[in-house]
Amino acid sequence: MRSDTTTALTQDFVRQLADQAFSRSAGAPLITGNQVTLLYDSTDNFPAWKQAIAAAEESVFIEMYIVANDTFGRDIRQLLADKAAAGVKVCLLYDWLGCWKPWLSGFFRPLLAAGAEVRAYNPPTLTGGLSLLGRNHRKLIVVDRQLTFISGLCISASWEGRPDAGIAPWRDTGLSLRGPLVREALAAFADSWASCGPALDAQWLDFSTPIAECGTIAARLIATTPSTAHMMRLDMLIASFARRTLWLTDAYFMGTSTYLSALKQAARDGVDVRLLVPRSSDIRWIATVSRTMYRPLLESGVRVFEWNGPMIHAKTAVADGRWARIGSTNLNISSWLANREIDVAIEDESVAGELAARFLQDLEQSTEVVLSGHKRTPVLTHPRQRQQASFLFPAAGHAARSGASAAARQAARIGDALGAVVRGTRSIDSSEATAFLTIGLSLLGFAVVAALFPWLVAGPLVFLLTLSGGAIVLKALGLYRRRNEKKQQLAETKNNLKPPVGPEG
Repeated sequence: MRSDTTTALTQDFVRQLADQAFSRSAGAPLITGNQVTLLYDSTDNFPAWKQAIAAAEESVFIEMYIVANDTFGRDIRQLLADKAAAGVKVCLLYDWLGCWKPWLSGFFRPLLAAGAEVRAYNPPTLTGGLSLLGRNHRKLIVVDRQLTFISGLCISASWEGRPDAGIAPWRDTGLSLRGPLVREALAAFADSWASCGPALDAQWLDFSTPIAECGTIAARLIATTPSTAHMMRLDMLIASFARRTLWLTDAYFMGTSTYLSALKQAARDGVDVRLLVPRSSDIRWIATVSRTMYRPLLESGVRVFEWNGPMIHAKTAVADGRWARIGSTNLNISSWLANREIDVAIEDESVAGELAARFLQDLEQSTEVVLSGHKRTPVLTHPRQRQQASFLFPAAGHAARSGASAAARQAARIGDALGAVVRGTRSIDSSEATAFLTIGLSLLGFAVVAALFPWLVAGPLVFLLTLSGGAIVLKALGLYRRRNEKKQQLAETKNNLKPPVGPEG
């Protein structure tokens, strides 16, 4: 009896410790009482978006990386214009780089004419400097402050494919969400909106009557900004805490050395780690860089799969059939550290189980990458079926078999991952020779190009240095002006405080 009580107390303590670690890493509390519906591809997401916007009675807030000037983009624009003309509050925040072509063509003018508010995130300016590299990569829609959509899909017909040309739709995942977490989604939008102009009116953030619970799902909303690394820290923790399975789908995989190390150590510890990435990508060079990372992962036991279709754009993770993540964040430095991203981390067996089942279904349309001698040979395989287990705390039978040794190995793995984050260093495996050779040859190739055609390097470098230097100088001048204005205001204040001088008597 005492042993059972001690075990229960230990597990309760570990749960509290894990929840605290997740909350601090994600910068977001775990909020219960939500209803979540998974939406797959454009066939689920696009009709749901249209229906929700068409039914909006109060407000529509959209934060979107790409709003394309195509059939679907024009459909959404018309719906938003109709709602704005009818008196519904419509705010659209788009990323300038993702929408530079529609911006040039005047795509957003009909929305402004209808009364909608439209802003561009991070357009190029003389004072912008290298901040141009940070983008708003979020895909967020909030309707009537009651319903939220978060996904990897943008407002673009690209996700629908080209059936007339035999090109299949892109594979992607999103969700619709109702419940208390909607308030966090609207707060995330308001933060981005305020970064591009006047803040959103306070009335739209007034939840004096809390949003009622409408489900049983506990989740966190992780709204990453360029000044945070919430999702990176949470991804590292999940890679360290997973005990049975860790299944990842990513569109633009370029994990850091620390994250790759966490995946490899998890696989060596017996965790079933699988990574699904595109074979053909809309950004080809990223797929090429991703392939240089395969060998060390494969040699450590990580299973890598490439999607057979034209593009898989989803950014999802599912661990131990208990934890799931869906959103806009890719497993690369740009998403983790430079962009505004938004994801939902869900702690619920039903949602995680559904996402895991979909992952296995996706693997049936993928090719597994295996090592054959010194070459990678793609081989079509069928994924192994494994029993799901609760996240962090497996079934009792498994726990009894694993014993203290498994706990010790996991503790070491967590410590190593967290230590690597603090130190910023790790040992280099000999299996990484191929990746390093590829990168080295690429750098040498750039060096040859720079030697033969120096203007190709000097031109962009001069432009970036001029832009950055000019931005810093303008910033300094602005600070000088602000300092002089403060001095002048202080002097005027002192003069106003002096007593008036009366007539001499």
